[in-house]
Amino acid sequence: MKFFFILVCYSGLVFAQTKTENFVIQIHDRSMSILSPEKKRAIFSALVENQSLSDQVGKFTVNGKLLKFVSVKSGQTEPVEIENKTPYNVVFVPVSPAFQEAELIFGKKAYEIPSKK
Repeated sequence: MKFFFILVCYSGLVFAQTKTENFVIQIHDRSMSILSPEKKRAIFSALVENQSLSDQVGKFTVNGKLLKFVSVKSGQTEPVEIENKTPYNVVFVPVSPAFQEAELIFGKKAYEIPSKK
């Protein structure tokens, strides 16, 4: 019985840690959540999930240089493949509606970007 209890507690800890191989950008009405992969790669994918009530247009930039544009309808998810061979981090910038930009940081696990006040 004691072994079963320890096994259940350990499995709960394992499932509580979210791991992903891609960046997952979840856009909400007043915030943005980002799940990041642990290992840095020059070519990676980002899933942009629009959980807000309006359609979203955003862009991915690195050091001020445009990499990709993305348009995601409300309630939809759009995959984007990004190539970044520079030492700088990629930044996701919501354009319409305008929102706080989010730096995509490898190894940071899950973090949230609040709206500007």
